[in-house]
Amino acid sequence: MAKVDEDLDLDVEGAKPKGSGKMKMIIIFTLIGVLVIGLSITVTLLLLGGNDSAPAPANAPAAGATTETAAPASNDAPPVEELKDTSNVAYFQLSPAFVVNLEAGDSGIRYLQLNLSVMVGQESHLEIVKKHMPVIRHNLNLLFGSLDFNDIRSREGKDKLTAESLKVIRDALQSSTGKPVVQAVYFNSIVGQ
Repeated sequence: MAKVDEDLDLDVEGAKPKGSGKMKMIIIFTLIGVLVIGLSITVTLLLLGGNDSAPAPANAPAAGATTETAAPASNDAPPVEELKDTSNVAYFQLSPAFVVNLEAGDSGIRYLQLNLSVMVGQESHLEIVKKHMPVIRHNLNLLFGSLDFNDIRSREGKDKLTAESLKVIRDALQSSTGKPVVQAVYFNSIVGQ
């Protein structure tokens, strides 16, 4: 019987509970995953201009919100009759969205997608815009393809692009029809990738 007692020598203090190694690995991989996600978000915000130091104006929309930007009347654009009655104003979305290739400069942005609408003073002017859409799209593609993404990151850059877009559309309509019927341009979205 002494032999049976020798076989039952148990090492209670040295025993590890089952699964404790797996639990540590799960915790470690979870922490690494959270750190990688946080780092990638931080780097993305820094590269895409999330570190703008200028405070936003009090009436500015929240960061990340899609805004529409109206073009102020440009001195270079052909004159358009002043809107006295806004009840006949009509809007037209230029579909599909514009997608252009950009030079991969410092920003690393290679593609730009712009979705915009135009405002005309009368609904009857929509037919003029629709009829001359190929010329308008061609000229806007040339404008958008010549952009540097760094130039349109700021509010001022977007305002300048809006004014340039309005001028391009008015010039195209002026040369085609003799009437620059578009009153304003609104960017519904600007996406760089």
